[in-house]
Amino acid sequence: MFASHAQTWQASSTWSTEDRDRLGVPNLPGPGDKDRLPSPSRFRGRLQSLRRASSPGARSNTPSPENSKGALGLTLLHDPSEPRVDFVFVHGLNGGSKRSWSASSDPTTFWPKEWLPSEAGFKHVRIHSFGYDSDWSKSQQSSLTIHDFGQALLADLYNAPHLKKNGNTPIVLVAHSMGGLVVKKAYLLARRDPIYAEIAGRIHSLYFLGTPHRGADSSSFVSTFIAMSLGSGSKAFVKELIPGSGTLQVSLKSASILGMPMLTTQAINDEFRHVCSDVGLWSFFEGIPTAAGPTNVVVVEKESAVMGLPGEHTQYLQADHRRLVKFDSTEDPNYNILLRCFNTTIEEIEKEYISDKFDNHRTQIKQIASTFDIAERPDGDFMRVYDRLHQGSCEWLTSHPSFLEWLECDLMDANPTVKAITAGPTKATPRFLWLNGPPGSGKSVASTHVIKYLESFNLDCAYFFFKNNEKPSLTQLLLSLALQMAESNFQVRHTFLSMIEEGEVVDCHSDHVMVWNNIFLGRIFKMAFSQPQYWVIDALDECQSRLLATLVAMLARIEPTVPLRILITSRPNGHVERLLNQERVLRSEIHTGQAASLRDIEAFVRARLSPTIIEDFHEQDQDESDLVAEIIEKSNGIFLWASLIMTRLDDAHSIEAMRNTLDQVPKEMSGMYNDILKNIIESPNAELAQCILTWVVCARKPLTTDELREAVRLDINQTLRTSDRFAQICGNMITVDNNYVQVMHQTVKEFLTGEQSDYYIPRAGSHARIAELCLTHLNGRNFNPPRTRRVPSFKNNSAGANDTAFDEYACANFSYHLAHCSPSEETLELLPLLGSFFSSNILTWIERIAKTGRLALIMRTIQNLKAYLKKQVATCSPIDSDYQLVSRFVEDLLRLSAIYGPNLVNTPSCIYSLVPLLCPTSSIIHWKFARTQFRQKVICNFNTDWDERLSSLSFATRVMSIACGDQFFAVGLGDGVVKVYRQSTFELLNTFRHGEPVRKLANGHLTGILVTAGLKTVKVWGPRQTLLWSVNMPEQPLSIEFSPDDSKIYVPLRSGEVYVYRSKGGARLDCLALTNEDGSSSSSSDSESDGEGGERYKPNNQKKTNPMLVKICPSLGIAAVAYRSSHLQVSYYDNEDGMEAFEKEGYEDGQGLPSQVLDVAFNPNVEQSLMAVAYQDGDLVTFDPWTLQQKSTHHLNAHTLAASPDGQTLAAGDSECVITLFAFDGLRQLCRIESMDERIMGIVFASNSLRFFDLRGNTCNVWEPSVLIKKNLTDDGSSDVTDDYFTSTSSNLVCTRTFEGSNEITVMAQAGDSNFVFCGREEGAITLHDITTGKVCAEFQFHARMVEIRHLEWHAQSKVLFSVDASRRCIATRITLPRLSSSSKSTSPVEKLKQELGQQSSQFEHILDFRASDHVLQALISPDGTSFLVSTQSGEEMHTISTVEGEPKQEPTVIQTTNSMGPARWLAHPTDSDRLLLFDHDMLHVFLWKTLERQSPPIGIIIHPPPELSHSHDFILSDDWLSRPGLSTIYQTIDMPTTSSKLSSVPETGFLTLDLSKISPVSPAPSVEVSLVTRKLLSPIKSILGLHKSTLYFISGRGWVCSISLKNLPSSKSYTRHFFIPSVWQTADGQGPMAKVVSKGSSVAMVYRDEVVVLSGFLEFEHKTVFGVCDDITELGGSDEEGEAAGRDGVPVITRTMS
Repeated sequence: MFASHAQTWQASSTWSTEDRDRLGVPNLPGPGDKDRLPSPSRFRGRLQSLRRASSPGARSNTPSPENSKGALGLTLLHDPSEPRVDFVFVHGLNGGSKRSWSASSDPTTFWPKEWLPSEAGFKHVRIHSFGYDSDWSKSQQSSLTIHDFGQALLADLYNAPHLKKNGNTPIVLVAHSMGGLVVKKAYLLARRDPIYAEIAGRIHSLYFLGTPHRGADSSSFVSTFIAMSLGSGSKAFVKELIPGSGTLQVSLKSASILGMPMLTTQAINDEFRHVCSDVGLWSFFEGIPTAAGPTNVVVVEKESAVMGLPGEHTQYLQADHRRLVKFDSTEDPNYNILLRCFNTTIEEIEKEYISDKFDNHRTQIKQIASTFDIAERPDGDFMRVYDRLHQGSCEWLTSHPSFLEWLECDLMDANPTVKAITAGPTKATPRFLWLNGPPGSGKSVASTHVIKYLESFNLDCAYFFFKNNEKPSLTQLLLSLALQMAESNFQVRHTFLSMIEEGEVVDCHSDHVMVWNNIFLGRIFKMAFSQPQYWVIDALDECQSRLLATLVAMLARIEPTVPLRILITSRPNGHVERLLNQERVLRSEIHTGQAASLRDIEAFVRARLSPTIIEDFHEQDQDESDLVAEIIEKSNGIFLWASLIMTRLDDAHSIEAMRNTLDQVPKEMSGMYNDILKNIIESPNAELAQCILTWVVCARKPLTTDELREAVRLDINQTLRTSDRFAQICGNMITVDNNYVQVMHQTVKEFLTGEQSDYYIPRAGSHARIAELCLTHLNGRNFNPPRTRRVPSFKNNSAGANDTAFDEYACANFSYHLAHCSPSEETLELLPLLGSFFSSNILTWIERIAKTGRLALIMRTIQNLKAYLKKQVATCSPIDSDYQLVSRFVEDLLRLSAIYGPNLVNTPSCIYSLVPLLCPTSSIIHWKFARTQFRQKVICNFNTDWDERLSSLSFATRVMSIACGDQFFAVGLGDGVVKVYRQSTFELLNTFRHGEPVRKLANGHLTGILVTAGLKTVKVWGPRQTLLWSVNMPEQPLSIEFSPDDSKIYVPLRSGEVYVYRSKGGARLDCLALTNEDGSSSSSSDSESDGEGGERYKPNNQKKTNPMLVKICPSLGIAAVAYRSSHLQVSYYDNEDGMEAFEKEGYEDGQGLPSQVLDVAFNPNVEQSLMAVAYQDGDLVTFDPWTLQQKSTHHLNAHTLAASPDGQTLAAGDSECVITLFAFDGLRQLCRIESMDERIMGIVFASNSLRFFDLRGNTCNVWEPSVLIKKNLTDDGSSDVTDDYFTSTSSNLVCTRTFEGSNEITVMAQAGDSNFVFCGREEGAITLHDITTGKVCAEFQFHARMVEIRHLEWHAQSKVLFSVDASRRCIATRITLPRLSSSSKSTSPVEKLKQELGQQSSQFEHILDFRASDHVLQALISPDGTSFLVSTQSGEEMHTISTVEGEPKQEPTVIQTTNSMGPARWLAHPTDSDRLLLFDHDMLHVFLWKTLERQSPPIGIIIHPPPELSHSHDFILSDDWLSRPGLSTIYQTIDMPTTSSKLSSVPETGFLTLDLSKISPVSPAPSVEVSLVTRKLLSPIKSILGLHKSTLYFISGRGWVCSISLKNLPSSKSYTRHFFIPSVWQTADGQGPMAKVVSKGSSVAMVYRDEVVVLSGFLEFEHKTVFGVCDDITELGGSDEEGEAAGRDGVPVITRTMS
């Protein structure tokens, strides 16, 4: 292990001097060395060895030793992480793609590859070389011409994959000699050929270095050239360079006649001058003749090297023809001339071409930052520290041998250029560099120097500074690094954008383990980087101690193939070192405060002191001591001490005062601080200084100057005039950087809160004082709720007229200070303040939090308040009214965030109206803010208490499996169907069929791939549920698991084998054999026992025993195998360690066999090393799978287990239908959830670990217990308070509301305009409900029991109810409804009904009872109430009864036809009571009601789709049309076809209109056309509630009840959103809840399981929403007349609701 820099240096000192020189390892610089070491050219060469020679997929053109010229064709030399410009280097005659650009055989002189990538301006330049066979000395003849070479160059540019990677990047072509003619020819060909038009448009500039545009005219050159060519074969390209040759003449005179291509230099010039106006031209000519034997000649004269074209840049280089492109070092003047020209071109490109890309880049980064919820980039932290960097300091660090070893590739490798990145770090080069030193020794400043140093060489560097005032969470650290990597790397950025498009949400409140696995292990570290990545993490010891071990473990276990280097800084020794040693982290170390640091301090001191002062001090001082040396000696290497003493010396105005100050100042920092505090105490600003220091030290995060000024005013009633004197008032113990106030160093905070300080700041008391001020502020007028419940525009974060700078801090952090109070009599005074806040202004607080979109602030507040209440029990009675009030609000806030979170974020102001109304009536929020304030009501019986069950999804068939992703979950059913739902709203997104009962489901961790498995088949589906591949299995799969990176799929079988497939393509890999060769386990005799626990018998002919259970954990590389009556076997298949038996306590060493293993759960958190086993005897056991040591035991008759993805929670389902939640570590019981439903068949956690699903019979329940909120809180850096969620809570029994499934409502019909609705139930009963009270007025059992009611129709005029059940029985009953009058207030509806009906059968008369011939699809009643039509699968039948008074009752007449076979739908004509319409896709048929006689042509009336949809293959006209009596227009809605590939994309909604008045009853037209109006809603229509007057009511996909006026739809600009239906009340069928608009358009009645819920008056909430807004977060009020009337709230507005 590299435990110190001395050890590192010793390892490298074994190199020979020759090796050291070859590798460029420098010696330590002396004090006078101020230049950056090593030399630029040599160090650039070593840096390039860190980069890939070519990126993956490029052709392998690495030149062999025999071919030193370089590769032919286009070769990638350097691929930056974010390419924006492409440079292509093209050599000349007899050159090579490498040799022409190298001064010698030393590879470091190949300057396009070795030097340019590290030059300023080239950070985003991708560099290529192009080689072609221009060797004129070969004996073989060549017919290749410049045209051929140009064509090859153009084809390579067109086909190169790298040039397509980052869009249309501009191309710069740099050519030497004849290469310039090749480049020009390629450009001409690109301009001519439309295929290459894109390449031609991308070419920005052409550089010509010694190019013979008019041929090489030198007679000496021609003579020499011809003489040297006599022994070689003829070369066509050579002849083209010689003016006056025969070829030239043919080309010039006969090209047009003979059709020959113009191949000569003159021909190229003539054409080029006409097309080059759009490109930049740079021409360089040679200034020194070239030696050619005994003479010197100018190979290409200036007249030939310069084209003389407009806009051409011309310059000479002081070099001969060959040396125009060969340079010995980066100091070569010619190289620097060329480099400056290159940079000019790059700057022009950035101005002309890349501005749009810059804007796009910024937009993308903002999108990622917003998704990650990163409010502040680390740049501010960097600049605040970097500003303290003294010029010339810290250079010793970047020239230190240990630093250079860390920076470079594997120096022990013989070919580092290729292997550096492909192989990644090896043992010879540690990945970690640990910079450590005492506090104040300049570690943070040194970190900024390293960052700047790496960036100066165009290297990718991400960094993070742990702040001393707030302790960021690991998630914040990881996401900050990820965002910076996305900013500098095109591949990383687009991976994140794709992730966002697929709906995955990862933010700063996500679990750090999930972020690490998903973002880094699953995505970033799987990429092929083109250059190494660097991380700098400063002040690692400031990380929360409980998370530091996790972070170090994560970093230590990064795969060696990842090209990542990590610099960490911290104090020496301590926790960091222990963890590094514990994880066996190979590292190099550098210590601050040593000789090199002292030189920095010396330079700093000399810069602050003038030479005159130093000389005067020396002359005045009797001891003749050196002032600078004395300061350095006393500093003891602490830069902070030196900085403070220099500040104090600045205040000394004489040499004597300086000497006195220097003598009296303590050497230790604590003494220095004490001196400063004495001066503060003696100053007139002592009270002000103490107030400022208290706030700065105790604040959760650095305060802004405005926040601090307001805090001081509230605290001590002093108003500071300006903020620039904060530091001066506090003796420079604080600093103001970029408007943020912080302590100048962490040691200041430690000193002020330590008892050794004379200015001791008691943390607990200070937190109590700040909490009091925050609560007083929150109880003030700024947070009063609006009186009219109308509020400013939602999602508007701009400050209001009365907002103060302190508002945001008080909102976010009051609970933090409460949590850090110590219980005392003084803190008891905070409870009334807290109670007052919750009773009055809590809704405003919730709205402000929701506007930020960061509901995790509510979660953090809950955690802190629980900690505060727990402490207060010691001094306050739990029955105290304020204590009880706060406790109840804490519980409500928890539910509020979980259930209404998405609605609050999208519409924050709904907290004032909708949310309190929808909360359970026993909740404190409803009691305080909705009980009497509104006349709107939720009328139902079940909404009295919070329910731990968010939703219950019921299906027609058995639920067999479930799989969860980040945003979606899938349910597998027994009929082979898979349904995909949105997690947040339970909205059905897709349905597809597997083909057999779906017994297993698995969702990819990263890719969105879904795997379904039946009895014998496994199918793999893409992100949009498109089938990717399938495979037949020899036997039933026991489970399905993905590898951590989703590249492999593991399928354990009953035989004990595990089939392994590649997820991409389905290629089968080698099986994992988890059993021994004979098919037995490692202790196979366990399966053969006499049952007494002693002797074991194994017959000679023992057959292979199949296991009862096989489960695998690819992330751990282990599997669990259970045989009948055997110990659990643990297979370590990943490291081939075979199998080991876990022996439960009491059954070790042959003491018998345990009972059967029923289930196993792996803890996915590798840090915990735990497994759980459920045994048939009721024992639940956890053990360490690596040591097989038993950890905990709990007796529970569990048969199914599940672990949360974060590894913190274990769920166990037992035989009594109870789910028990445990803390996995220790098996501490968290809560028990009781339900009277069926046996639990499976449990699956959601990806966020806060929610889980259980499978019971035909039902999938969704649970979100409050106790699981711990998951979201433990990774928060806001508080160090102890988490109390894992304490034993055996009494925490949660009982959810149950209902009889047979009593579920299956159909609902409104009783006309009355206040009653009829409900048909699954058990066969029909109930009558009063919507004004929610009570059941009567229950009718017309049908047989336990036969489901399928259809209900009510005819108001004749008071007839027509009901149809699942057995095809149809009954028409005349019922007299109760008449509600004023007297009904004193008589219950049930009693009233009994009085009116008198329980006499004559009051409800059966007038028709028959059984249909086939399954009934539809039931209708004629307008006169005499005919009853049922449409079946085989046709229709109409039963007509006689209604003539005085005549005896006659048998009904029956008419049977087959007009409606199939899915056709009947509709009563809305304006013609004699006619009946039948819709069959694109055909309309007209019939008479009385006789079912056809009125339309036999083939029907053709319905033409609108022109916009006539050519769409996806469009199918529905047979369901909406109508209203008296309105001749009928309607239907569709989701318009979309080309978006995003699952989350919202299509436009099409409103189809059919005018029935155009259909003549006498002679119907042969066709009718549908009209279409499209509108963009916030989300598509989920279900239709109905038409009321000319208004269409519907439920959107997000659960909002909306309405839209159809009268003027083509000109309408907005629609109305009224209220949302909580997701917990919605169903799983994808059609929305069963609901009706009632009470004459003011209320909605909906079905929830077995109850009717009436949302009375809720339609009076109105919010005009503009069409075309596709994001809830950005919706605005309408701009049309309706929108103006509604105001611009962006929220529901109560128009007439206040009582």
